[in-house]
Amino acid sequence: MEKIELKTDRLILRPIKPGDENQIHEYAGDKEITMMFWLPNDTFEETVDFVKRNVEEWESENQTDFEFVIIYEGKIIGGCDCDLGHSEDHSYATLGWIINKKYRQRGFASEAAAALLDFAFTRLNVQKVYAQCDCKNQASFGVMKKIGMKLIDDKGTRTYPKTGITSGEFTCLITKEEWRNE
Repeated sequence: MEKIELKTDRLILRPIKPGDENQIHEYAGDKEITMMFWLPNDTFEETVDFVKRNVEEWESENQTDFEFVIIYEGKIIGGCDCDLGHSEDHSYATLGWIINKKYRQRGFASEAAAALLDFAFTRLNVQKVYAQCDCKNQASFGVMKKIGMKLIDDKGTRTYPKTGITSGEFTCLITKEEWRNE
């Protein structure tokens, strides 16, 4: 797929590229972010590997994970992804996002998530989009509701590999038809 850049009123979402490691590690290396267990947050070397893997994914002909950085006023303030890898036939996508704690509560996650939703439905042509969050992560759950997603499961659980702690999980969904009608 060609290189993609998504623009919103305030943000640019672009593919991860070499040279992003320091700014990504600034939010990914935040030890308080325990709910984001997929982030490379133990060492800078993990962040370097994360960037390398995602650059390779963007260069792949069979790309299924579209990992973007979120740029505000020229600075990477977070990351987000649209992933087809959970769907064998690529008929649905899952979304995820994270914002550097210095930039939270300004609507950036909702703005980025809305752009990802548009990308999933218009560029990837999926029919459904899911997102999940820890039941204690009210900010992410609020983003899901703000972009039109509906709670479909509040009985899920997730276990964090680093701590072994199990927590509740919310799963939200929006269909292409629902999105069109908003």
